[in-house]
Amino acid sequence: TVTLLRMVLLTLLGYSALALVAYRIYSAVYNVVFPYFLGTPVDLHKKAGAKWAAVTDATDGIGKAYATALAKKFKFELFQKFNVFLISRTQSKLDETKKEIEAVAPGVEIKTFAFDFGATTRAAYEPLLSELRAIELGILVNNVGYSFEYPEILHATEGGLERLAGMTTIISLPPVLLSAVALEQMSKRKAGIVINIASGAAYHEASHWNVYSAAKRFVLHLSGILRTEYAPAGVTVQCISPMLVATKMAKIRRSSFFVPSADAFVAQALRSVGLVGETTGCYAHQILVEAVNALPALARDSIINKHTLVMHDGALAKRAKKMNDALEGRKNA
Repeated sequence: TVTLLRMVLLTLLGYSALALVAYRIYSAVYNVVFPYFLGTPVDLHKKAGAKWAAVTDATDGIGKAYATALAKKFKFELFQKFNVFLISRTQSKLDETKKEIEAVAPGVEIKTFAFDFGATTRAAYEPLLSELRAIELGILVNNVGYSFEYPEILHATEGGLERLAGMTTIISLPPVLLSAVALEQMSKRKAGIVINIASGAAYHEASHWNVYSAAKRFVLHLSGILRTEYAPAGVTVQCISPMLVATKMAKIRRSSFFVPSADAFVAQALRSVGLVGETTGCYAHQILVEAVNALPALARDSIINKHTLVMHDGALAKRAKKMNDALEGRKNA
């Protein structure tokens, strides 16, 4: 009887383990295939319920790609033009971006607002918030971010306490304040889309990425809460957590399969709106995340930390070379 019971228990454990493995495989495949290949793109104008889209940090990289894609008639027929409200720190860059978008999306209305997201008070934000309240905002893309010069342990961070404070503020505060204003009108309208840009660094407690990883985790966590709070009001809240994209911020110029250009990345990310609440933004990045998550925690953390240390050591070596070259130049002058 005892032997039979053991056999039954072992059989149940075996089937349970197989079921768990099968579920994880199915989930991984679904996360890659459904948002980017099988799911039917939604009507963004219907989901948004208004024709204005606001994008922060809209003059470079992912933010500029979002603003441009939303202003143009997208390649999917359901994606029609939006008027765009460009928000970034430097007015000259905003003016330049506005001209570039007008060239590819004639007839679209474009507003700009220069704002330093290092601001920390309600009073400093109020002029921007007033502008957002004044338009019928259908889509808000919280994209503004700030990162390290290179990954480093907390107390040795390049830029010191000022950079750590700035990073915490710039990543965490805008999604709270701008989303609060946008969601008020969206919930009344029973339609709207908020897209928060986090990072793949948010998925793990990444050594040497400390404040950046933790702040992006806050964005990821906040997005999940807002998704639950505003789903009954018909508002879509999506969080995008990309890996590396070929942008100035990432200091990568050449794109590849796993490091797409900002335009290619955003084309896939916009396709996923309304299909999935949380994703990396493109299928190549989703493949990477699913592969990493399939590893045992010790192996996964070891791989991430080793990769981070390679980046850290490479950055320090590059810096040392620049300093040596500068010294040699002075000697030879």
